[in-house]
Amino acid sequence: MTSATQSNFWDPGQPYCQIWRSVLGFTLIHVVFFAATFAIFMGGGWLIGKHPSAILDGGTATHAGIFFLTFLGYHLGLWLVVRFLHKRSFSSLFGAQKRVLWRQFRIGILIALGISFAATLLQMLEPLFVAPQDQTQLEQNLPTREWLLILGPALILIFIQIFAEELVFRGYMLQQLRARFQSVWIWAILPSVAFGLLHADPATWGINAVFYVLHTSVVGIVLSFVTVRTGNIGAAAGLHFGNNMSMVLVGNAGSLDGFSLFVAEVDLMGWATSASMFLQTTLVLVAFAIWWNLTQRKPPIANAAKAD
Repeated sequence: MTSATQSNFWDPGQPYCQIWRSVLGFTLIHVVFFAATFAIFMGGGWLIGKHPSAILDGGTATHAGIFFLTFLGYHLGLWLVVRFLHKRSFSSLFGAQKRVLWRQFRIGILIALGISFAATLLQMLEPLFVAPQDQTQLEQNLPTREWLLILGPALILIFIQIFAEELVFRGYMLQQLRARFQSVWIWAILPSVAFGLLHADPATWGINAVFYVLHTSVVGIVLSFVTVRTGNIGAAAGLHFGNNMSMVLVGNAGSLDGFSLFVAEVDLMGWATSASMFLQTTLVLVAFAIWWNLTQRKPPIANAAKAD
């Protein structure tokens, strides 16, 4: 990518980059999202004859499907905010080309799968350090034929979810803040920490909720740098999709495992989960450092024309 292409990523946010607009926009997006989430859970619960609270764990394919449908609220909120508050098109969130660069998306998927594969190989060393009774056990969660039938719809719903999150945090918030500020603390770290905090779930993770928030915050920062460096949402979305699509193969038992062929019986509040999160965070940073060094021949990401 050229320097011009990089700087153009946040250009759509410049005409209306006032802080009050960005704060109001972020708030309105989430108002629409939470309203849509409430409506979808209520409607979904009514259709399947379940109390909405019973759907939250995503423990069946139907429950997980309803959960992922709630991310349509993000897309609706984004469309309303960028169209009426910022006077620009929804497609401007993708980058200067106003479309997703699918080659970058595919590369992102491959890199994410590579990181997952490396983590799996390293976790195979678990028997060297963990007593047999404490080792992670895999159990089949769905019959293979049933899993194959839901695989396509599951991937589509995950696609909707990851693009919703990427367009809010690496599209809208990154463009709006980078159009106003050059400091990475404001356009990369601040929204990424907000992204991480939205994943806080002490009831499920216990003390590991802290490590989960840290992991998602670090991933958010990495994705922000990747987006600005590449000038398009495609690479970050591919990395996010490649990471999340792994849940259709192996999920954590009791935690949004309705699409998973296998589930890992693991104590989400235990030290083994802490170690797993630390390993995954480390691998993400190592992969990012390698990628960053390979792209150093390109101009630094923050030395484009000074923002308004």
